[in-house]
Amino acid sequence: MKLPVFGFGASRFVLASLVAGSHLWSNMPQGYAAYAVWAFFVLSGFLMTLVLTTKYGFDGRGIKAYAFNRFMRIFPLYWLAAIMGLLTLWYYNGIGIDLRPINGEFHMPKGLQDWAYVITLFPGIQRGGMPVPVANALAIEVGFYLLLPLMATSRGAAWLGVIIGALLNLKMGIVTETFGDRYATFLPCLLPFAVGSLVCQYRAQLERWRMPWTSSIVWMLHGVVWVFLQSWPWTWGLYVSLVLSAWMVVSLHAQPSGKVDKMLGDLSYPIYLIHTTVAAWFVCACGFTRPFATFFLPAFAATVALSWLIVILIDRPLSRLKRKPPAHVAPAA
Repeated sequence: MKLPVFGFGASRFVLASLVAGSHLWSNMPQGYAAYAVWAFFVLSGFLMTLVLTTKYGFDGRGIKAYAFNRFMRIFPLYWLAAIMGLLTLWYYNGIGIDLRPINGEFHMPKGLQDWAYVITLFPGIQRGGMPVPVANALAIEVGFYLLLPLMATSRGAAWLGVIIGALLNLKMGIVTETFGDRYATFLPCLLPFAVGSLVCQYRAQLERWRMPWTSSIVWMLHGVVWVFLQSWPWTWGLYVSLVLSAWMVVSLHAQPSGKVDKMLGDLSYPIYLIHTTVAAWFVCACGFTRPFATFFLPAFAATVALSWLIVILIDRPLSRLKRKPPAHVAPAA
């Protein structure tokens, strides 16, 4: 029996759902959310290298179109999610409920630096409270969007990024105590972006290893290791997942994308942005215990439904404002 197509869109939906599950379900298996975030980083490194080398090119016109389109993809929906989060925090602060049990970073920004980070997502600004508590990973992504035109120029540049990223992670020590800094600060995250860029540039040579369903299933099964070795996700598990993510991305990149796959992919970004805010709306009725049936299922269903409306009413109309890439593709210098 022929298996249905599993493409980039479906994979992005699954990854976003795993991140959402880590906040909406108190008994979510450990490790999957971190693996999913780094898989997104690998995917971004791959796709941005692909579009730069095949679509935008490296001259001034191409880079300007690339930067503008990345801005339009990230910031309008992010600012919408930030407004939703701020209104939610304002309401719950008014009735004396602290929402940090859902996510420790889900509280009001304080001071100029906090607000500057919320508005700009600039990764060099110290952060505090965030109305979109997953925005730290998004800020890392924004920073590497600016750097990927350098890594995409050649295999040598991507290899250099992989080597520097690996050395930075090794220098910090692959132990549980350093996990937070390795997984969620800017410089160590060079590694997954560089891996994504590198495998994109070797995609023709890696074609023989394309196994869309097998690579995706193995990626998911790797998360089960946590059951037997609970320190695994916070030590070497993150790096095994990185290799598996690279295999999955290489396997999926040439998959055909139909309407369902495209819609699933479009849903992934708003799901990622708004799931914590939507979860807060269920706190008064369901409390903070977040069981699967009475909290996760209704909160996730509401997240998906609202994300669908955002895609149809806002995201797709905004996509028409994106700039067309230049007629020619300028090679790297």
